[in-house]
Amino acid sequence: MPTDVVSLLQTEVDQLMIQHFSTYSYLSQRHPLQPPREIPGLRFTSQKIDLAAPPKGLPGEEDTTKAPYPLQPQDPRTFEEAQNELAEDLILKTQQIQQLIAKLPGIDQDESQQAEDIKTLIAEVDEMEKARRAKRREMHQLVKRLDAVVGGMSKSINYSPVNGHTNGG
Repeated sequence: MPTDVVSLLQTEVDQLMIQHFSTYSYLSQRHPLQPPREIPGLRFTSQKIDLAAPPKGLPGEEDTTKAPYPLQPQDPRTFEEAQNELAEDLILKTQQIQQLIAKLPGIDQDESQQAEDIKTLIAEVDEMEKARRAKRREMHQLVKRLDAVVGGMSKSINYSPVNGHTNGG
């Protein structure tokens, strides 16, 4: 499970996108089959559409392919309750994302202060890298010394038949 804020934030944003898609899919597939209620200030066209008339032009692909997810309308009350619940879920997820954003380091600092913090961190990393290189050089020197000691000890050992060796050396 990710523990840093950026990973958590990415996970939450991914979940929000999934919720948006799921909400849109639900709303487009489950809406009740009834005309929309009048919305104040919205003008409807006075032109009547003859649904029995043949369509003008050639049908497009969207008119000839069967919908992968057919319409499954629900009764208006159930649909409205689900719609409210989905809206609340989206709001809750958005609030969770806002809380994670507030936890990001430096979120309350201006750009110049953040740039200064980055410079300080870069300097610290450079110092750590120098110390690492120095320790690496020291380690190589110690390995050479150890190799010389082991080599000297192996030359000073008396290889004889008493020690289980048959030839000297």
